[in-house]
Amino acid sequence: MTDDGCHSALQGTAFVRTRLLAAEDRQALVEIATAPRRFKAGVDLVSEGVRTDAIFVITEGWACRYKITRDGARQITGLVVPGDVCNLDSFMLPQVNFGVRTLTAGAASGLPRERVQALAAERPAIARAFTWFTIVENSVLSEWALSLGRQSARERLAHLLCELAVRLGGTRGDAPSYELPVTQEQLADALGLTSVHVNRTLQQLRADGLVAIEARRVTLPDLAALRRVGDFDAPYLHAEAFSGEEESWARQAR
Repeated sequence: MTDDGCHSALQGTAFVRTRLLAAEDRQALVEIATAPRRFKAGVDLVSEGVRTDAIFVITEGWACRYKITRDGARQITGLVVPGDVCNLDSFMLPQVNFGVRTLTAGAASGLPRERVQALAAERPAIARAFTWFTIVENSVLSEWALSLGRQSARERLAHLLCELAVRLGGTRGDAPSYELPVTQEQLADALGLTSVHVNRTLQQLRADGLVAIEARRVTLPDLAALRRVGDFDAPYLHAEAFSGEEESWARQAR
């Protein structure tokens, strides 16, 4: 792949944005990255229990990690947004115990597992970066487990909306805003609720002036109040590992 092609393959992803890698480490990764492959919504990039020889990075669109119960119910265990790594476990494991499914149309680039392992052996910074990303993913899983087990529907939704604001970067100004291209049914699968319950809870948050949604764009007019509702505290996302100054509202979420 040419330098331009390599750059575009991982442009905007965690590997390019992180402060954990020097320029030469990033270049080593982009040189082994496959060209982004486009996909439709509802496609499995990774299937539970099926061998996977690549680590996928979402370059466009949204995906999710999920599990299916014996009776066919789905629980989304993680939302994968542009720039995220889908299947960190595949760095060491040829088979993982979860699936990764696209929620929207988009694109993903692959990093061949054996070549990543070889680079990690040669370049300790790459090994540390994968360790760091895994720690952050586990930190998010712990927060989700607490939310699912101990928070009300209102608190869960408020917490998730605050988390996504930090992860997606929001916008400058007093009211963070971001695209939310997922359906209420998909939100329900992430929050352990029904789509009807999600709809009702969203309406309550809107009526309280905490959330505004127009054409799938979410605006949080009063982040401080929403943060209190969701008992949201941002440090578990470890945004300090990425380049760029935090927005003022993200600092306030600490």
